[in-house]
Amino acid sequence: MDNILETFEKLGFPSQGSVLEKIDKLIRVEERKELSEMLKKVEGKENIPVMLYRHVKQAGYTQPALLRFSLPNWRGYDEVFWLALCGYLILALHSVTDIDYDRQRAVIKIRYIARNNPKTPEEITGIISGIARLINEEELPTDFTLYREISERRGSLGEMSKGQAAFIGALIKFAPFI
Repeated sequence: MDNILETFEKLGFPSQGSVLEKIDKLIRVEERKELSEMLKKVEGKENIPVMLYRHVKQAGYTQPALLRFSLPNWRGYDEVFWLALCGYLILALHSVTDIDYDRQRAVIKIRYIARNNPKTPEEITGIISGIARLINEEELPTDFTLYREISERRGSLGEMSKGQAAFIGALIKFAPFI
């Protein structure tokens, strides 16, 4: 019971979203810590080979960094593994604005905004390699959904500019009169 009260006290900090969204954020913080601990355990061990083949640096807070990686051993892996990899990367990196993959070519593209604790491309390579190893060894489940949430938002109201949203709102308002 004390744990629940402590959780609700933490919810008092200024943030956006409903109570459930705030609880979800607190849970993600704990999941991020746990994933970080798991990655530290496999650090230095032989992980899945990952090669960075493109890096465009971040331009302030207006243009995220673009990183493209190749995972040759994952060529042709089932989509569920790629979805899990993307989900865990979003959790680990925290500031991912977009992530995409091509399982046939075994490549992954990440748009990332470095904020408080920026990760270097080499660190991100290590994170990808560690997560891929943990997924291969079944230490991480493959039912993770963060990537699915981002892909579902593509083209949705949350991705639209204010002008586009206003236009659609006006269409909906005047649609009965047409």
